[in-house]
Amino acid sequence: MMSNKNDTTAPFEAGEAWEQRYTDNSTRWERGDLNPAFIHWHDEGRFKECKSVIVPGCGRSPEPMAFAQMGMAVSALDFAPTAMAFQKEAFAKAGLTAQIEAADVLTWQPGSPVDALYDQTCLCALTPTVWQDYANQIHRWVKPGGKAFMLFMQTGKEGGPPFHSPLERMQKIFDAARWDWPDAPAFNAEHSSEKVELGVILTRR
Repeated sequence: MMSNKNDTTAPFEAGEAWEQRYTDNSTRWERGDLNPAFIHWHDEGRFKECKSVIVPGCGRSPEPMAFAQMGMAVSALDFAPTAMAFQKEAFAKAGLTAQIEAADVLTWQPGSPVDALYDQTCLCALTPTVWQDYANQIHRWVKPGGKAFMLFMQTGKEGGPPFHSPLERMQKIFDAARWDWPDAPAFNAEHSSEKVELGVILTRR
C-alpha cells in the first residue's frame, strides 16, 4: 500500500507493514478477481469515454490490467514491493505498459489530470484524519468532468484498516461544491471477508 509519515499518528501503515502482510499471506482485502462493481460499471459502459486512469493502492488487483486492456493509460500506485513486482510482471507478460510506481498518495502528482480515478482499497487503508487531504488529492488528479469510481468500505466497526467509510461522511469529504453525486443508489459489492463496499461514481466539477 502506501508509505508512513514521521509523526505520532501515522495516516497509514508503513510500506514495510503492508509488505509483511504479503509475506504472511494476510491479504484479506484481495478478491483474486475483478470487483463486482467494476464488472457492473464495465457492462454499463461507464468506462468507455475514459482514456486515462489512476488506481491508488492497486496491490495485486486485476483492475489495472483490465483498464490497460481497454486501451487506457494506467497509473498504478502502491508501496509494497510484492505488489509492484506483481503488477510489473503481469504487464510485461501481457505486452502492455503502465506507470507502476511506489508512491505516497498524499504527495504524489500525475504529469497531467486524468479522466478517471478508481479506488477500491486506498481510502479505507488511510486513517480518517487524512481523508480530506486524500480527497483534495483526487480532486487535483481528475480533470473537470472526469469520474472518480469509489468503493466505500462498510465495516460498521471502529478502527482499521480497513476503516469504516459511511456515505454520510463521504458526502461531506467529497462535497457537492467539487463533486456531483449520482441520484442512483450505491452499488453493493459484497466481500468474502463479510464486509460490503458501496460503489459510487462521482463526477468532478
